[in-house]
Amino acid sequence: MIERYGRWWEHVYAIGLIFTLTQGPVYKIWRTAEFYTPVPINPTWQATFLAVQIPALMLLTRRGLKRDFTTGPFVALVGLLGWMMLSVTWTNLSRYSAIDALSLAVTAGAGLYVGSRFSSRQLVVLVSIAMQIGVVLSYIAVKRSWSESIDGGANWIGIYFNRNSLGPVAMLGIITCVLIAISLFRAKGFVYRFHLLAVVALAILLDAVVYLRSGSSTSVGAAVVAVIAGVVWLVVGYWQSTSQAPIRPIERVVYPVFVVFTLLIAWVGFRYQTTIIGWFGKADFFNGRSALWHFSWTGFLDRPILGWGWRAAWSTPEFLKRDLWWTTSGAYWSHNGFLEVLLGGGIIGGALFATYILWAGQRIIGLAVSIPSETWRVAMAMFVLVACTQEVFIIGNHFLWLLLVAVLTPQTINRSVQLPRGELHPR
Repeated sequence: MIERYGRWWEHVYAIGLIFTLTQGPVYKIWRTAEFYTPVPINPTWQATFLAVQIPALMLLTRRGLKRDFTTGPFVALVGLLGWMMLSVTWTNLSRYSAIDALSLAVTAGAGLYVGSRFSSRQLVVLVSIAMQIGVVLSYIAVKRSWSESIDGGANWIGIYFNRNSLGPVAMLGIITCVLIAISLFRAKGFVYRFHLLAVVALAILLDAVVYLRSGSSTSVGAAVVAVIAGVVWLVVGYWQSTSQAPIRPIERVVYPVFVVFTLLIAWVGFRYQTTIIGWFGKADFFNGRSALWHFSWTGFLDRPILGWGWRAAWSTPEFLKRDLWWTTSGAYWSHNGFLEVLLGGGIIGGALFATYILWAGQRIIGLAVSIPSETWRVAMAMFVLVACTQEVFIIGNHFLWLLLVAVLTPQTINRSVQLPRGELHPR
């Protein structure tokens, strides 16, 4: 009985954790205090995020670090986090950068807890509920005319700090609700199936309305790529099950081809972005991001090996006062997660990040091919990675960084997923 209720409370905690790391709720809570105190509010934000994530770290370590936590992609993740922590030693803003680097590591740890504790089906439901809480509260905030719930351009931002922080929440709400609806359609004999389908349909409608009214465009491409990735691996899984082809060649051949093709499509998108933007009839679709990307890239080339220190570049005078500095006046980040990794950790940091993503991705492909519901992990990873081309989501205290680590967690440590013997080859 105690174990049963403990498990339910763990589900509730996971929902609260993911919802809190959408960041908007925490910033809104302390927003009013910011106007009435001369004390900097940033430490309060950081302390709130840390307090929410500490139970996840405790639950992770309480079960012990299994052998799987000391091998494979986890080693690359630890190397990345360790390098970013080390990078703060060569910046002139170490006391600030150290907090950001620690936050990156803490959220990664929380992601490991979520990924190792919950199956893909459970994770879809947990994420969906967390997203719906944010969407519903944002809708209420707009309709009740809460302070700063609508920006100067009449875009809905709800309880978040801008439209592009609300956009991923609403879009993931749509995606996860669609996945739940598909699961309910396939659940024959479930008494309350149609009742739940009606609720899910209303949630999808609300998510869509909120997303459209937010005016955010940064999650559309990520959603399209996520759906394509999910379909591709569902097809590969169906082919594998009918042809009885071994999984190892799929990991070694099909997966690398998929990665290369995806990168090629992304490169074409960036290379011919002006033409593509013209198709939508928008002259400034990326809101000046091109200038930020160029400025960030040249900054990376100035310190290509070690980087400027994690999250230190945009507060370093030497970085800001380079050529064309006036084109990025007032900017605090590059609006690109991959450029932030390169700026913070240089080629070494970029190589460690790429190693982790590719290695961990290869580890979950076998699971996705064997079990269709696990394809969610591949799709979710692609959503975050594509979204990171427009915003810095690879950052501590952010739910997308947590989810990226969670879906890429080596499945041999996921005790919630019981695989039939022989379905996955041993590592």
